[in-house]
Amino acid sequence: MEIQVIRDHLDIVKLQDKMNSIVFDYIDTSNNYRKAMKELNQMYMQVTTFYKDYIDGRNGEIPSTNTYWYLFIDCSAKLCYFLATAIYYSSNELQKTPVKVEKLLETAARTLPNIEQEESEEFLTAILSLYAEIVGDDPKTTLLCEDVLTQKGNVKQCLQQFKQFVDIEID
Repeated sequence: MEIQVIRDHLDIVKLQDKMNSIVFDYIDTSNNYRKAMKELNQMYMQVTTFYKDYIDGRNGEIPSTNTYWYLFIDCSAKLCYFLATAIYYSSNELQKTPVKVEKLLETAARTLPNIEQEESEEFLTAILSLYAEIVGDDPKTTLLCEDVLTQKGNVKQCLQQFKQFVDIEID
């Protein structure tokens, strides 16, 4: 399903609804991680391509921190987390996990806005828990946690972090 772009903005409401539907149908209730991975990856590709094109069209300038971009980065962080979860569990957690899962989780943690809010705080805990399970390196998890807590989920910094990730991911 292609998420529509309206007046130079991705339809966040449809993106959020579709993501929630995929997570509920294939992760929360059926553990069909392969199906979740396939559908979330399509959304992920669309979101990252949209953001890269948007930034490139503005000569690398990060967008202003308004409600739209807050919702965009919040949804993008969660999308990275759910995609990492789907990849990890569909590839058999006992096998060596691809570096992509680690990068997705780092990006999810670094781009989650307003981490002082209860919902974001709980989400960050889930991200860091899976990250710790994957990397098995307490100092690495602690360092990521400290970096995220220092940033405090500042939306402008989250958008900048996502830009850096997308630049590497898409190039």
